[in-house]
Amino acid sequence: SKTVSTPLVHYPNQRLIFLTMDTPIRRVIAGHDAQGKAYFASDEILTPYDPTTAPAFSTPGPDSGFGVIQIHRSRGFPVDNMRQLSDPHKTLVPLADTKGPSCRVLDLPPADAGWFHRTLSLDYAVVLSGTVGFITDGGEEKILNQHDVIVCRGANHEWVNRGKDVARVFVVVVPSKEIVTEDGKRLEKTPAGAIYDPKEEED
Repeated sequence: SKTVSTPLVHYPNQRLIFLTMDTPIRRVIAGHDAQGKAYFASDEILTPYDPTTAPAFSTPGPDSGFGVIQIHRSRGFPVDNMRQLSDPHKTLVPLADTKGPSCRVLDLPPADAGWFHRTLSLDYAVVLSGTVGFITDGGEEKILNQHDVIVCRGANHEWVNRGKDVARVFVVVVPSKEIVTEDGKRLEKTPAGAIYDPKEEED
């Protein structure tokens, strides 16, 4: 296994912490009660997990390819904010739902290569910490640093951590139409298997 150095991350009104593959986040969900009054539905600490360890969903180890925190799935669009939803954290979740937006946090260890994939989605990604390369199947690469944002409109791509520290990326995934090229070729999603892209459940 390899040693991964860790940058300092500062959260307002909290102490400095070291970002590692098991650094948790705080998730607060605000909603409405049956009478329409706003309230805080939950306030929880979520720890990253390695989906390949399912069903144990253990924290990522030194040999894990990445860690994930599943934050929310809406299961519809436009979203029904009064609908009761199950917690997606520490479950196997499709790379891109077809029924509604979702969001997650990805932790990437330093690596020489990633995994090329296309999803039928519009993705908004924000680099929270670290330095990552976003590489297209055309061979182009953009280096993204902390606070950089990338919008991915169904592009076939891979993420590679180009730094020496763990990189953390926040991603919002919105279902999209299939891409059809001018010559009629349909660009389908990349098969990823039952661990990384399980079949979407019926509601």
